[in-house]
Amino acid sequence: MALAEAVLSTLILIATFWLLIARQVRAAINGYAAQSILLGGLAIALFAASHLPHLLALGILTIVIKGAVIPAVIKIQVRGTSYRRRETAYYVGFPTALLIGAGLSLIGLVAASRLPFHTDLLSEPVLGLAIAVILVGLFTTMARRDAVLQLAGLLAAENGLLLVGLVVSPGLGLLIEFALFLDVLIGVVVMAFLIARMHETIASTDTSELSRLRG
Repeated sequence: MALAEAVLSTLILIATFWLLIARQVRAAINGYAAQSILLGGLAIALFAASHLPHLLALGILTIVIKGAVIPAVIKIQVRGTSYRRRETAYYVGFPTALLIGAGLSLIGLVAASRLPFHTDLLSEPVLGLAIAVILVGLFTTMARRDAVLQLAGLLAAENGLLLVGLVVSPGLGLLIEFALFLDVLIGVVVMAFLIARMHETIASTDTSELSRLRG
């Protein structure tokens, strides 16, 4: 089980780095879907080790809602705007973004070793990887100029928060988890709708173009 959790957690972080360097909206959405499926797989693996039924439900919900439904909603809303377009302008370049992402990952691992959390099913390194996913996801939001890619970064960071929850509180109630999923789904629907309207208004999803709307 220790090897499986380490491999899945590492793959989740790698998927987050893929979001950081992806230049197409399609690639970023697929990266988020892969990250979510891996997270759901980790929850199911924890169910196999602990036999806590809500972990199985969490894993299935993660795969279905985060791995399939949310990416499909985003694709439907942005397919006619920037789905296949390659991002040419960004705030942080490719090599610099990778270096900063690596530094944030190191910070996450160091922070986990200093936090007074008692881990149950998952080990301390997984907590470090979870913190790294949050930091890299948030950095992705700041490093990109395209609104869809920024949304993907936020969703990746939210997956990191869910991974932290699996580490520090694997017994979190199913009702609370379902409420969180519902909030995220509603938020994505609203954000995707606004992004589509943004493209209709200024013919772009580049957030830097919003300055043109100021009076």
